[in-house]
Amino acid sequence: MRLCANWLPLSPDLTRKVAARCEAAGLWGIGIGDSPNYGELYAACTDALGATSSLVVSTSVTNPVTRHWSVHASAVRALTTDHPGRFRLGYGRGDSAVRTFGLRPASLDGLERFGRRVADSARAAGADPFLLVAASGPATARVAGRVAGGVIAGVGGDPVALRTIRERALAARAPGAAAPEVWASVRIAIGRDDAEVRDLRRRLVPRAVSASHFAFASTFEGKNVPAEYADVLAERYATYDYGSHGRSGTTSNATMFADRPDIEDYLLDRFAVVGRADGCRARLEELSAHVDGIYLSLLFEDALPQIDRIGAMLA
Repeated sequence: MRLCANWLPLSPDLTRKVAARCEAAGLWGIGIGDSPNYGELYAACTDALGATSSLVVSTSVTNPVTRHWSVHASAVRALTTDHPGRFRLGYGRGDSAVRTFGLRPASLDGLERFGRRVADSARAAGADPFLLVAASGPATARVAGRVAGGVIAGVGGDPVALRTIRERALAARAPGAAAPEVWASVRIAIGRDDAEVRDLRRRLVPRAVSASHFAFASTFEGKNVPAEYADVLAERYATYDYGSHGRSGTTSNATMFADRPDIEDYLLDRFAVVGRADGCRARLEELSAHVDGIYLSLLFEDALPQIDRIGAMLA
């Protein structure tokens, strides 16, 4: 299994520690998020690359809206040249990092132009960039198929939805081009006993809600959402709080489906892997049969001990 831990840069020192711990635990890579109130993205990528020798570092994910494409291109050229084969640019239309400031996500055409400009700029400088597009639906998957080496599929661990993403990206591929990689993205928390697992599931509810909002808020097309949940999901996503996006703890997002434990369980089971180590490993092995790799978003406040548990699970 190719596994990447997802991390938000809380501080430069902690980013270096998390990256080094990921490498020691046997993870393939680390993805670094681009979201308000956290450290600068490319500085954090530089910290992670400098603290490791083989770990693959990716942005997971940035966007074309909050920085000019030339700023991204400069970072891609530098990091790809300095660390061949160890840096990847993951980007999407923009979610919390864009909407928090009242901005609009990039259009699909803008997403495609951005990828071509960044890649052309890097290649002109002799670098060999690897791009990943974050996609939760068929249209964005087609963009990924045209301009990127892979897709970060924001549809959780649902095999039907993951297959749709792969098929759309592959159908858009240029003749003779290598098939795009497809990466799943789920939250993970490993507990030592049943009581801790129950607590971790509770703590992951707002993270699962945030992931589902990214996946479903625009459309349910091709995403294999149970019909009995669709109307409730659409109605409540209208009250989604971007100020609490991705945060654990008690927030309005955390209680969005408090009166519908069936929906909470569905979102947790689809967008998170929570349990004892043996159960988590079995779930990841099952998921890996459908994808080329898996991004594992950590409970950031428990990142270091959770990475150790992931390492023990892999061992």
